[in-house]
Amino acid sequence: MNRKIDSNYGDTERSRIITLAQIYERTADELAFWNAKAAEELYRKIIYMLIPLAPLNYNLVRMLQKMAKVQMTQGKIEESEATLIQYKEMQLKLSEFEAEVRREHPEFDEQVIRHCEQMLAGLALIDEEHDRNLVRQYRQALDSTKYTFDYYPEICEFFKKRGISLCVGNPTGGILLTGINPSLNPVFEGRDFAYTFKNAMIEAKNKIAKGRKTYWTQKYNLIGDELVDVTAYLDLYPFVFTNQDVFEELIEKNLQFRAEIVSITQREIETYIKPVLIIVANKQSSYYWGRNENATWMGYDMVKIRDDMELYQIKGFKVKTDRLNSDMKTSSLSGSLILFYGMYDDRHKDKLLTKDDINELYNYAKLKKQEWGIDSTTYIKN
Repeated sequence: MNRKIDSNYGDTERSRIITLAQIYERTADELAFWNAKAAEELYRKIIYMLIPLAPLNYNLVRMLQKMAKVQMTQGKIEESEATLIQYKEMQLKLSEFEAEVRREHPEFDEQVIRHCEQMLAGLALIDEEHDRNLVRQYRQALDSTKYTFDYYPEICEFFKKRGISLCVGNPTGGILLTGINPSLNPVFEGRDFAYTFKNAMIEAKNKIAKGRKTYWTQKYNLIGDELVDVTAYLDLYPFVFTNQDVFEELIEKNLQFRAEIVSITQREIETYIKPVLIIVANKQSSYYWGRNENATWMGYDMVKIRDDMELYQIKGFKVKTDRLNSDMKTSSLSGSLILFYGMYDDRHKDKLLTKDDINELYNYAKLKKQEWGIDSTTYIKN
């Protein structure tokens, strides 16, 4: 591919490239069964075509996955314990690709290298051992034999086939954005998929510049560039399903299963992420935090500290016999703030927060956390 491509692709040119890449992909998929080396080269060619389109293009990520698979069959790389995208290998490929472009395709230098650098910045955040272990825990929890009292334990097989989607490389001690579960992306159906919040924000920023809206553009409007490096993202359930009402109905009667999954998520928050500010960005997940008296779940004891928003300070754990992770007697979240923000949307524009609001809340949360260490009995409404 020796021609220069303008950095401002029109929709027609973008569609043409993606269509051609899909044709090549089908050919490479057939080659993979009997000529792994040829398939690898074709996947590499597709990657060349797709890299300039976006800093994190889902078609590109899929090609990197497939190229890694045929490299495994040739013994070039070892198979991962989990079926996640092999981030360390991806990082290496991108570094090699960047060097190759600089050397052999100088006409791509400015545009392609910028995209490579953006992706590498996100990949550099990965704590591979920790994230693989977390995926392993969720995978082991998808064992239907563990849930003998549940109404529909076969749901485990359903989610195994759908795949796990997990935000990895999360920073610690900052902000945590939470949802209930990821939406299904047909590109990754039937396989596990990992991503970083930083790369999701890069993609969201790209979409906003083109006048497009996605789930992540809403998060970018809330976090912006300034706070992206201190923000973690985690769904309570890492299982892909787009319609959340149906998802809730699907898991509603499987209490053992729900408790097991949310317990894993809570331990990840308590022992690793340890945020000072939690933003519960999904209305349907708010009760899992113990906000409702008749639903303990994670069981946080909290007190409201602002009248103008649903902002609370966590005091610790409730003394409840049905609390998840009851072996944890003290909470690392004591003193942290939690904002129940999922009830606000475009229909409540007067209550929508801006990047500046979140930045102010984050600084306020750090101050309240420090105060907690000095006097854990003081709660001041400001």
